[in-house]
Amino acid sequence: MTRMAKTPKKDAALKKSAAAHRSPLAADELGRTDRKQDILHSAELMFSRHGYHAVTVRDIAAHAGVPVALVGYYFGKKHELLQTVFEHRKNYITERIERIKEVDCSARNKNAVEDIVRAWAEPVVRLRSSSDGQPFSMLVARAVWEPGVEAKHVVTKYYDHLAEVFIDTMCKALPKVHRDRVVWAYEYSLGALLMLIADDRVERLSRHGAKAGDPGQYPHLIDFLVAGFGTLAKRGQGKEART
Repeated sequence: MTRMAKTPKKDAALKKSAAAHRSPLAADELGRTDRKQDILHSAELMFSRHGYHAVTVRDIAAHAGVPVALVGYYFGKKHELLQTVFEHRKNYITERIERIKEVDCSARNKNAVEDIVRAWAEPVVRLRSSSDGQPFSMLVARAVWEPGVEAKHVVTKYYDHLAEVFIDTMCKALPKVHRDRVVWAYEYSLGALLMLIADDRVERLSRHGAKAGDPGQYPHLIDFLVAGFGTLAKRGQGKEART
């Protein structure tokens, strides 16, 4: 029997059909761009609620209502998905850096310290207060506090430069204060900011008179942090004593 030669068009159709059978993902799944956003949203929410290590890719896929394979198709491994969540939100980090750099740190600006603190903290409080910003705000706090190389990597990649810009600029505003002290003050400030946006213990301690993440506390936070840096300025320069 003579075999019929395949035409180029028919050959291409056969290859496409074979590829579709080999893939665990249906063509209509791959064509839905909203699925990618569903996965990102679910990953952000679940990482923020339970922590990176407690959540599996299968958990994220189930919450998003997508096949497990689709998570890997779009984002790769779980640690790559975590990084993508932060990449997706990096604009607010860029805003903070740019605003800090714009602060006039010359002697003629008597409010330089407050300007730096506001440039650094305000976008965070604003994001926390937005309709979709709470999960990511919680996730940032978890990334700072949670042990593990994955969380440490995203903090280093997305926040170390911000911290360095803050510290460098604050050193210009407080030229008589040793850099080591400014670094410690930054760490204290970061702790206060993260507690405002991520900790709900204040509700219990206040007997439910206070509300976690309350944006109304922002002015008081600024006053508190500015006063702390002001104390450094009064103490003058010098390294902390070694113990």
